[in-house]
Amino acid sequence: MSFYIVLGLILAILSIAVVGIAIRLVLVKDGEVRGGCAGKNPMMQEEGVACTMCGALPTEECKSED
Repeated sequence: MSFYIVLGLILAILSIAVVGIAIRLVLVKDGEVRGGCAGKNPMMQEEGVACTMCGALPTEECKSED
């Protein structure tokens, strides 16, 4: 019986998270999620890798936001 309670709690929490992300995508302008550039990722900043989406270097602003 306790297995089903734990399973139900896990599924409920995951469902709330997915619904929250979906609502955010609907309400945010153009359905975009922030932080897609390499410049916002600390590990990429150390390596100096350019963003694969817009080509911006870690020291530059995201070019796709223009």
